[in-house]
Amino acid sequence: MKRRSALKKLGLLGLVAATTPAIAREVETKFCNVYTKYRPEIHNRNIMHIKNPLNPTKGELKHTPEIKVGNTDSRGYTLVEVTIGSNGIIHPSTSTHWIDFIELYKDGELIDKVVFEPGKAMGYAAFRVKLDGAKTLKAIAGCNIHGIWENSININ
Repeated sequence: MKRRSALKKLGLLGLVAATTPAIAREVETKFCNVYTKYRPEIHNRNIMHIKNPLNPTKGELKHTPEIKVGNTDSRGYTLVEVTIGSNGIIHPSTSTHWIDFIELYKDGELIDKVVFEPGKAMGYAAFRVKLDGAKTLKAIAGCNIHGIWENSININ
């Protein structure tokens, strides 16, 4: 009886082990497919810059990532929010014009990347990040029409 029970458990464990990579590949494929599905709609991958930082245009403000550092929780993770648009000018999200990704970097190291489908979410992402000893945070965002924009902030 113990042998039968052990064999059942082993069989179940083998099934889980065999299907886990398939599930992981499926999730990865779905994530990648979201991005590749809309690739033909992404018209501009040029790196863009604010021409006059003292007097940015409305279009430049609309595309510049705004980085806000929030509270740190009991485990040492700090809330970092990235909104695409600044000074109250938020980037639109329609089926033909949207923020397709946001990346967050800590001292030049990629922390995470969020990919958006057109018209389904505004250009906003929140991250919980360990900032121990970090000096800078940088956000990079891609607008399918107006290129790639970035902003950096210094942190203590």
